[in-house]
Amino acid sequence: MPLQFQKRQAQQELTFKARVEEFWQWYAQRADRFYKLLEDEISKSVLDETTEIMDKLSLDFAWVFGPGEAGPGEPGRSFTLSGEDVLQKQLLAIYWASRAPRLDGWTFYASRQPSPPEIFETMRMNFEGQDLNPLEFWLTPTIDEEAEKVNLTVWHPLYAGVPEEKARLGAFYVFLDEILGEYGTGHWIGAVTASDRQLTDAMPLTELYGFIENLETEKGWQKFPPGEATIAYEREYPQNRFLRDDIFVGSTTLFDLLADYEDAQGNMEDPLTGTGADYVFVSMDAQLFPQGQEVEARDVIESALESALKFEQSGWILGRAFGTQFAYLDLMLFDGENSVKIVERVLREQNLPAGTAINFFAKEKTSQRAVL
Repeated sequence: MPLQFQKRQAQQELTFKARVEEFWQWYAQRADRFYKLLEDEISKSVLDETTEIMDKLSLDFAWVFGPGEAGPGEPGRSFTLSGEDVLQKQLLAIYWASRAPRLDGWTFYASRQPSPPEIFETMRMNFEGQDLNPLEFWLTPTIDEEAEKVNLTVWHPLYAGVPEEKARLGAFYVFLDEILGEYGTGHWIGAVTASDRQLTDAMPLTELYGFIENLETEKGWQKFPPGEATIAYEREYPQNRFLRDDIFVGSTTLFDLLADYEDAQGNMEDPLTGTGADYVFVSMDAQLFPQGQEVEARDVIESALESALKFEQSGWILGRAFGTQFAYLDLMLFDGENSVKIVERVLREQNLPAGTAINFFAKEKTSQRAVL
């Protein structure tokens, strides 16, 4: 069986950047000892110590120790932090991994990695009181050219007598993530349906990874990690009921955040509660930007913000938009008030007019809004 992810939750107090820095300082001091303890089998002391630091720092992620690479062809150990298929948690996990020190023999992952096919020979799951063997899943793939994904019809001999689609596919998705990894399922798999009867022209689950590798080469479809794929959007009827309601065009790496904010009409609960990170957006008078040069003028401000936040490892740009009254830049900040001060400093250096503001997406933090 693969190692089981451990998940814990605890109280919050530090910014996410501070928590990550403390975690890596802690890990670097124990890396050699952990490596030796894990060479043969999982040590209870390693799990207990890691659980303790995750609790202390409120790093509410699934995590696991596993195999890695010490060098080309050399075995090593790995530690993985998983966003559990939740995009904003995946972004936090990517930031965590980006701050990892170089430690001999260790590899660090920000998502669950695909498992080798041979591991499925011993994996089992209890399914409706019976022992489910993942090697008995059979799949018929259908390529969705428009969505650039693969739809799957799935059959397993234990599906007989279990009519509920959710129950049937719940077990399948567990093994699907093992085959494709955390990003692979979201990137490549579209609709999945369970079949009542054995399929013709089907493949075993263990061949799916190779099928998708060949498809990627054949089609040239590009799949990007979380935070790197940008979605362009338009709003047909911009209004002015609340801030950002005037937007008519924009692009983002986190569309769900914008959709939730609009659904809440600017009165959104904090989606990052307990993490020590923040979603904010800068609002600037749209009249500031010369007609015909709006994008170029905004890009100068965006580049300055991106450079300063990257230098301090304190935040990322998530998106940008134009409205009838304001232009916007959306950010994910990792270092609380320190990150806000960096944004304030850059905006002042750009000589932006009074009324330029840093706004929190979360309604609980609107009182912390900084206005220039």
